Amino acid sequence: MMAVEEADLVIEVPHRMRSITLEQYQKYMKVLENNKGAESSDFVGMKFVEIFCSTSLENIKNIHFSVFDKVGSILGEAFKQETPLIRHFKMGEVEFGFMPNISKMSIGEYIDIEASIGDWNNVHKAMAVLFRPIKKKKGDRYTIKSYSPTDSVIEAMKQMPLDVVLGARVFFYHLGKDLLSHTLNYLEKEMRQTKDKQISQQMQLLAKSGVGINQFIDSLMETPQTLKKQRK
Repeated sequence: MMAVEEADLVIEVPHRMRSITLEQYQKYMKVLENNKGAESSDFVGMKFVEIFCSTSLENIKNIHFSVFDKVGSILGEAFKQETPLIRHFKMGEVEFGFMPNISKMSIGEYIDIEASIGDWNNVHKAMAVLFRPIKKKKGDRYTIKSYSPTDSVIEAMKQMPLDVVLGARVFFYHLGKDLLSHTLNYLEKEMRQTKDKQISQQMQLLAKSGVGINQFIDSLMETPQTLKKQRK
């Protein structure tokens, strides 16, 4: 955090995404959703500072423009940081680890991830699948607790660092592209080789599974554009 002072007011400004929570970002995305077409408005700009600096609109309205501009610049730099996949992080006293072996994911886990990872309002549900408390750790190797979602666990994931969330979403963006490409290539090959109506219908149903992945990819690509507009 970086402290920006004016008179008796001190604003704590996060200068990296590790200091921003998923919940804060979800709140900001709701502001953008409710103010479509006005992403660069003064109101959205003030909400941007209010949410990520955990202050009030009243405080923001009373600060000098140069101070407001400085705060916005610091936040803007934070959102320019790269977000690689982060495999483990601490939240409070608990260390969480990314699912060590994606290929061994159960169908139930996949369904829960696919249903929520592209939706900012519910992405914490996907994070509860991907990141779980570490049971044992030795060097770079670790094991995580089995997937047993509860409302309290899912809600707690809203306090995750934003860089961890974005890194996981980008990872699944690339994974989704590869999976969709291989799936569609396979379906095309199978449908060319068979004239069996029942099999063709099954292939068409499987092809529809790509819709969820496509929607996630679209939402992921919108995020950097939104932030880019806000930084301006």
